[in-house]
Parts: sequence; C-alpha cells; structure tokens
Amino acid sequence: MTTQQLQEHLFRQEERLLHPDREADRTALLPLLADEFKEFGCSGRIFNREQAIDVLLHSTVRHAEIVYFQLTLLAPDVALVNYHTTMLLTTTLRSSIWVQRRGCWQILFHQGTVVPKLPL
Repeated sequence: MTTQQLQEHLFRQEERLLHPDREADRTALLPLLADEFKEFGCSGRIFNREQAIDVLLHSTVRHAEIVYFQLTLLAPDVALVNYHTTMLLTTTLRSSIWVQRRGCWQILFHQGTVVPKLPL
C-alpha cells in the first residue's frame, strides 16, 4: 500500500469512527479499536476500549466534517494522523495513532482538543 493509499484508507476509517450512525452494523467497527485503545476526549474524559465501544454503539447523529487530514508514518506499521473536525461553530483538533496488526489497521490512541473561541 502506498502512503497515499494508506492516507485514504485511514481517512475512511476515521470517518467511520466519527459517524458510527452511518454503519448498517455498528459491531463492524469494533475490530478497528486495538485491545489497549485509549482516548483523551475533548470533554477531558479518558476512555478505554470498552467505554469507547459503548459510545460507538449508542451514539446519535453527529454533523461533523473532517478537514486538513494528514498522515505521518512513524514506522512501517505505525501511523499518526492529524486533522480538524468542524461541528456547528466548534473546531476540534484530533490526532490518532494507528498500528497495523495481522494485516489490519487498528486505532491505538486518539485525542481531541477543542479550539477555544477567540473574542471578536
């Protein structure tokens, strides 16, 4: 897989995780999360794999868009992706570390940081 193909693949996986409501079978998302997955949410909460799965399975529609998506290869089987999401008037900076295991890419770590609104 070329770097461009990997970037497109991980973009699609991040889209799936950002919009789990679009999945016909949400349980198909579960293999995307590594066993030791951890998330530092934009709310300040820390989620483990089980907690993140619960959110994925019970989330509602989220009107968000991914922009400025970029990939950095840290090793042949480790990738860092950074991007912004926009929801209504909120922008969140997001980073994920993906690892390739047994031929499949899984998200190991994710962090979201809300961009503070600047006064006018």
